[in-house]
Amino acid sequence: MQEGLSVSVVGPSTIFPRGFLWQAPLWYAAALAGLEYERWLPLWYRVMAAASLLLAMVIFLGVLAVFSTRSFYADVHGVRLGLPSSTRRRGRRRRQPKYLPWSQIDKVRIAKRRGGARIELILSAEAPLTLRGYRHGPVWRACRAVLLLVPFWYLLRPTGVATPLDGPPRYQFRVRDTTVDELRLTLRALAPGNVVIALLVRNRASVSSATTAPGTIGRAA
Repeated sequence: MQEGLSVSVVGPSTIFPRGFLWQAPLWYAAALAGLEYERWLPLWYRVMAAASLLLAMVIFLGVLAVFSTRSFYADVHGVRLGLPSSTRRRGRRRRQPKYLPWSQIDKVRIAKRRGGARIELILSAEAPLTLRGYRHGPVWRACRAVLLLVPFWYLLRPTGVATPLDGPPRYQFRVRDTTVDELRLTLRALAPGNVVIALLVRNRASVSSATTAPGTIGRAA
């Protein structure tokens, strides 16, 4: 019997809330505005400072893009998303995982990505609001985005991997150190027969999906 599947999730969503990376270009733009305002500084100094800040931002984004933790675990009961229980990172809500029983998952979509795969867990229509997420108005969403600019505010927010997306309600993340075939076979063995496991295959002209029907294992040609 398949015991479970534990895979590393890659990207900043493993430790930060969604939208956190927008801080980098915003702060860089603010720094450029400050350098432009300080006209008493020599031009060569302002150019070197702007180039150094740009390099620092690129390195920062590059490091976060390849950062990974084991934030995805699946067994015969369901899926656990979030930081591992052994983490020492601060923030109660950030450390709190999201548990999705298979009964609340309608479909799993897997797409090949460089170095791994992208997984989408699409919730069923009967999934409770705590899993589908509360749909805030545009004003409150804008306020939440602005609050991310406050230092350490991210400690009060759940991680991006444990935060649902709209249209349809789903959880989306990237994993590495595994292949789409391994994910498809393992998840098919763990998930109940009524949960669809779909493998998205990108062709030259279009994108098709290989759906694993209940009780079978399949793949697109």
